[in-house]
Amino acid sequence: MKANSKAYLVGGGIGSLAAAAFMIRDGSLPGANISIFEAAPSWAEAWTAPETLREDIPARGRMLTTDNYECSWDLFKTIPSLNREGKTVFDETVEFNERHKSNAMARLVDRRRAKVR
Repeated sequence: MKANSKAYLVGGGIGSLAAAAFMIRDGSLPGANISIFEAAPSWAEAWTAPETLREDIPARGRMLTTDNYECSWDLFKTIPSLNREGKTVFDETVEFNERHKSNAMARLVDRRRAKVR
């Protein structure tokens, strides 16, 4: 890619974020030349499966565990931390998971904390 190229990605999901990371890493495109457009009011919704977008579920998200998401981890291992010299996004995510242990017994719960899935 030429350094003065511009990229415009539609949707703030993992596909656009991965595309941006690959353009920066493999295409040497400056991050400032990449724009990502997201229609949802928050980026968290862009990372949530469409079937989980329900008004009766107050919070949504994904617990990024190392027993899944192999392609994401391979990518995250190549992205340097913004704040910690010598660390990657993978390292930061693993450290976060170690500090915040999940004991989830369901994928989704509703406002009454009843198991949805």
